Amino acid sequence: MLMSKQKGRKDNNSGFGRVFNNQELGALISKIHATVISNGSELERIIINKSEQIKDLDEFISKANNWDIEKGVFVCSKKCLKNSSIKIQDQDEKNRKRYIEPDFIIFIVQSRRICKIIELKDGDNFDTKKVLGEKEHLRVFANEFSRKIPFATEFYFCCFNQNDRKAIITGLKNTFEENEILTGKEFCELLNISYEDIQNQRNKDSEENLDYFLKELIKIPNIKEKLEKLLKK
Repeated sequence: MLMSKQKGRKDNNSGFGRVFNNQELGALISKIHATVISNGSELERIIINKSEQIKDLDEFISKANNWDIEKGVFVCSKKCLKNSSIKIQDQDEKNRKRYIEPDFIIFIVQSRRICKIIELKDGDNFDTKKVLGEKEHLRVFANEFSRKIPFATEFYFCCFNQNDRKAIITGLKNTFEENEILTGKEFCELLNISYEDIQNQRNKDSEENLDYFLKELIKIPNIKEKLEKLLKK
């Protein structure tokens, strides 16, 4: 995700601006914040575009019921799930109903037919309450979804940028079992796509983001002066 494409906050009430007492710097920092938030969605889009996508989930399930699908690995996105007739709900802490929409539903058609329900994250360290909620959502969705499809269901939590399983378990506060987690490489292997290609693409964006940040930073008069003084020391 490119920082240059983010809007950030333009007004003078940015919390970042108050931190530095500099609204121009605050606006730039808010672009960083927006980029971090957008990175997760961007990662999902990259993976979806590299995978064999299901266009119509209802049609796919109908064909699966009739054993009319060739072997392969097929991905259902959030948008595809939203457009289907399948709606699975649970309740929040205030007993309000809400739909559960996992990041990825992956159907594997081989000698066994397996559906893997996956929550995908860029990071690898989370709040305990949030992790408990994520696991409960995955569990409820997997149980309910299994009744609607001719596939065995499994659920996983994937930390895309972490390839140390012990680090993932620690970051998830030991809430998930080891057989319920995926590293980024394992997730890509599951989809038959290249983990390295995705990382290279994202690293290229990171280089452009660094260049953009530095160029924008030195456009701010007070900042440029301070940097010049520091470099002379």
